[in-house]
Amino acid sequence: MTAPIAPITFAALVPHPPILLPQIGQGREREAAATLAAYAHLRDRLRASGAERILLIATHGIVTLHRFHVLAGPLQTGLARFNAPEISLDLPADRPFADLLTEVARERGVPLSPTPLWEESDHSACVPLSLLDAEALGLPVAVVGISFLPAAAHLELGRAIAEALRRSAVPTAVIASGDGAHTLSDDSPSGFHPEACVFQDHVDAALARLDARALLNIDEDLRQAVDESVVSPAAALLGIAESRAACAKILSAEAPWGVAYTAAEIILHGTA
Repeated sequence: MTAPIAPITFAALVPHPPILLPQIGQGREREAAATLAAYAHLRDRLRASGAERILLIATHGIVTLHRFHVLAGPLQTGLARFNAPEISLDLPADRPFADLLTEVARERGVPLSPTPLWEESDHSACVPLSLLDAEALGLPVAVVGISFLPAAAHLELGRAIAEALRRSAVPTAVIASGDGAHTLSDDSPSGFHPEACVFQDHVDAALARLDARALLNIDEDLRQAVDESVVSPAAALLGIAESRAACAKILSAEAPWGVAYTAAEIILHGTA
């Protein structure tokens, strides 16, 4: 008997620079017009997806060397660290899913633990959920954090999440949050790295092809050198969606401040 398909109704990778929010950008957000247009498209797609849960793969929440973490309490985070205390989230937890994912991860040998609290200034959660109007949707949110484990471990994390989604049978929107190379120009936050552009082209091509192996083959030292936070959440996303993904659409890929921002939608079998 064929196992039921995991009920994923929407899947996307998005960047998370706080400057995209007008309260922080103060007009400079218009320099990332393509990224904002991609967010507007994804916001409409999310609203129409029929999702009853949002699952976010975050990169700046609870991050440890050898374990992943799933939030077992409400998501309470904001952007006070970026001089915008008025931007905050207080979203209900999906405790049953956190419990289920913890069980599935244990069965599959994926090192994952529940945590009752999240990083109070996690822009990798607050920026995308704000720009996608998640609060207005009123859906429970499951948040899973990356770790410092290699990309292959994140692919396995994604597969564990997919199994938990299959068992829970709740229509779910999956959002992976990550920024690309932070070293694309001399003005970049981490300075310039000569291989950053090649790295980013490789990542974007792998996403467009849904090529998890290409992501896994990226040298770990190079990932650190170009100062990126996209490979791990992207690998997890491909692990989650691999049984449903039909193709990927790169909606935007720009680097207005020397940091690569790629937004992509995973087009799923059975969706328009």
